[in-house]
Amino acid sequence: MPVRLSASVRGLVVICAASALWGSNFGAGAPTASLWLRDHGSHDTVIGLNTAVYYFGIALTAPFVPWLMHRTGRGCIIFGMVLSGLTVALFPWAGGPAGWFALRWLNGVAAAMSLIPMETEVNHSAAPEHRSRNFGLYAVSMALGIAAGTGLGLDFYADGPSLVFALAGVPALLAAGLIGVCPGAFVPPPQETGRCPELAVRRNVLTFGSAWGQGFLEGGMVGHLAVYLLFLGMSEGATSWVVSGIMIGIIVSQVPVAWLADRFGRTGALLACYAATVAALTVMPFCGPSAWLVAALLVAGACSTAFYPLGVTLLGERLPPSALARGNARFLMFNCLGSLAGPAVAGVTMDLFGKPALFVSAGAALLLVLATWGVQRYVERQMARTSGQVDAEAMTGREVSESSVQPIGRAA
Repeated sequence: MPVRLSASVRGLVVICAASALWGSNFGAGAPTASLWLRDHGSHDTVIGLNTAVYYFGIALTAPFVPWLMHRTGRGCIIFGMVLSGLTVALFPWAGGPAGWFALRWLNGVAAAMSLIPMETEVNHSAAPEHRSRNFGLYAVSMALGIAAGTGLGLDFYADGPSLVFALAGVPALLAAGLIGVCPGAFVPPPQETGRCPELAVRRNVLTFGSAWGQGFLEGGMVGHLAVYLLFLGMSEGATSWVVSGIMIGIIVSQVPVAWLADRFGRTGALLACYAATVAALTVMPFCGPSAWLVAALLVAGACSTAFYPLGVTLLGERLPPSALARGNARFLMFNCLGSLAGPAVAGVTMDLFGKPALFVSAGAALLLVLATWGVQRYVERQMARTSGQVDAEAMTGREVSESSVQPIGRAA
């Protein structure tokens, strides 16, 4: 007798399939856009700014996506997927820098309309004890798609750049069709617009900081890693294999990291990923075109990618279902603010200090997040200690005052 999957499992399967298709669209389009700009005379700073415009589109759109989800339901994600496919496919025909920047911005708008609904659905439908695992599966699916798209896109770019962009748009259109024919896979939770104290930034410094840091690394690496590897003397074919190998490391690591986080604690797992990523980034400038560089890139890619599912999971634990879409939108907005800064900062530092500065800027961004979180925790402890001392002194004062007042009958 065939086993019938529960509605939540069927929904997760559909969302994971859609995320893999969308990821292949992104994976094929993003690095090849950087190569297209390079081949048309753009410097690292311009390439970085073009990548940043994509994330600027996400950051501007993210706050409005919960409202769109409430008003249009599945229409939001379907439109986002279709727009993702079209803006990648049309990139070579944009006519010049203005068109390239405009399409990259629209591609960011489409990404926000695609990612926030998917991540809200994963967070909403997961049992609390399986939330990290489900996000790990979602991240693996996304990474599989990105790896396939990146590998094929870079491998065939030299043979036919325009054809690569056209084919890269197809998977996102297929994802839109999949969501359209599987209505039960996407059922957004009711949305509330009132104030939600659990969403305050000061209560989620590490969570939102991790979103920003992961975005900084992703944006910088997507925008510049292929250019850096070619600078080292690698061929375009070798570059595609290295980038795809990094994605394999990301794929292999996500579910084990998620399982460990569910079992032993998500904050500890997140901090361990920070430590491994910073260590890998520190050694990269000294590796050259070697197996050591590939190994360091594998570690950094696997651990830094885990920032996103672990951060979203930590945030989802603290929010009521009615605030999940707003929480995911805010998380993605911080992620994109990091992605907005990452390629621009990396491009400028590479122009000023040389190509290896790509890794220095990424490591500095992560240390900034950890330092901010550490200062915030120290200030909270000091305030709690001061508040405790004041309460103790007030209690002691009341006890002394009460003991000094004698009953009238006894005084007489």
